[in-house]
Amino acid sequence: MSGELYQLQELDWIIAERQQALDAARTELADDSGLRRARLQLAHLESQYTTQNALNRDAQLIVEQIEAREQGVVSRLYSGVVTNPRELEAFQEEQAMLLRQKSEAEDVLLEHMVAVEELQENLNSARSAAADIEERRRQRVPVLRAQERSLSEELETLQRQRAALLPQFPPQVLSLYQTLLTSRDGQAVSKVELARGREICGACRVALPRSDIQRLRTNDSLVQCNNCRRILFVE
Repeated sequence: MSGELYQLQELDWIIAERQQALDAARTELADDSGLRRARLQLAHLESQYTTQNALNRDAQLIVEQIEAREQGVVSRLYSGVVTNPRELEAFQEEQAMLLRQKSEAEDVLLEHMVAVEELQENLNSARSAAADIEERRRQRVPVLRAQERSLSEELETLQRQRAALLPQFPPQVLSLYQTLLTSRDGQAVSKVELARGREICGACRVALPRSDIQRLRTNDSLVQCNNCRRILFVE
């Protein structure tokens, strides 16, 4: 019976491995967090770019308005129409004030232009990154769905095989097997191995009494390792 239990354990190992692979495929299918983060980052940068571009246009408009006023003052100043010294002085002061305002406005405009340029570069990078992630996701999803279908079908077949094996085991044997499977890191049955002329438990590597080996070879009763309590199996 220990041989049949060992076969059951090998089948359970395969089932666990396939189930783990299926869970991983389903988790990856459900996880689009990378794409969502890329899209959120892109939306954030687009909003920043729109705001900064508007500020840039406003700063450009202010410079143009100051230049228009300055051009009007210069035209009046050098047209020969204004001859009064005090009026000429007033125009000159206004021209100087406008020059200062234009210089300050141009500094602000330059800052906005630099900010727009930096945001444009970041936006282009974010668009490229989001497109790359989306393309990888588009290519990966069909592969994962195919894996999910294949693994699901394989697991159904394996579970049917397992169900067909179970009736040959008494309930107390199955109970012991399940208990050990849970408490012994997924290994309930240990194959007897030969090391330095002695039979040992393949799981815990402890030497086994010859009486246990004889019992294993001569009758169908279950024999457990004295050390790790796993069910022993000898070929």
